[in-house]
Amino acid sequence: MAQYMKSVCLRIPSVIFLAVVALPACAGHGKVAYSNPAFDHSQYDYAKVLQVRPVTEIVQIQEERQVCRDEPVQHHVAEHRSPVPVIFGSILGGVIGSHFGGGHGKTLATIAGATIGGAVARDAQLRSDLSQHYTTLEQRCYLETNWHNEERVVAWDVDWAYHGKTYHSRMNEHPGDRIRVRVSVDPVYP
Repeated sequence: MAQYMKSVCLRIPSVIFLAVVALPACAGHGKVAYSNPAFDHSQYDYAKVLQVRPVTEIVQIQEERQVCRDEPVQHHVAEHRSPVPVIFGSILGGVIGSHFGGGHGKTLATIAGATIGGAVARDAQLRSDLSQHYTTLEQRCYLETNWHNEERVVAWDVDWAYHGKTYHSRMNEHPGDRIRVRVSVDPVYP
C-alpha cells in the first residue's frame, strides 16, 4: 500500500506540470501571445473630415405663459333701508283704521290699519331697488399651455478619411474640418 501511495504522489506533480505547459499550447495552437497593458502601442493623429450631416429629430415643446385680461366685474352694494317708511306707513294705517268701528272694534281696526300700513310700506320699499350697482375692470390671469414642434440636432454623421481609407462615425458634436483619431498597432501572429 505504501508503494502505491508513493507512485500516486509522484504522478500528481507530473500531471500538473503537463497541464500547465500543454494547455496554453493547445489553446493557442502552439503559439502563445503575450499582451501587456503597460505596453499600449496606441498613438494619436488627425484625420480629415470629408462630410458632416446633422441628425435631427422632431420634438414637441411645451410652453406655458401667463395670460392676463381685464374683465368687467359687477358689484352690488345694498343701501341701508331706513325704518322711517315702515313707521310712517304704520301710523298712517293706524289713523285710517281708527275711523272704522266703535269701542273695541275701533281699537282692533286701528291695530289692523297700523299692521297693514307698515306691511304695505315695507313691500313698497323692497320693490324699489335702492341698492347701487357698479362695474369695474379687474385683471384675471391664468396659465395657457401651447405646444409646438421643433426640429433639433441630436448628433452628427461624419465621413472622414485616414491614410486613404474612408470611415463613418456618429458624433455628439460637430467635429470641424478634422478629428482626432487613436491609431493602435499590434502584431498579428501567423
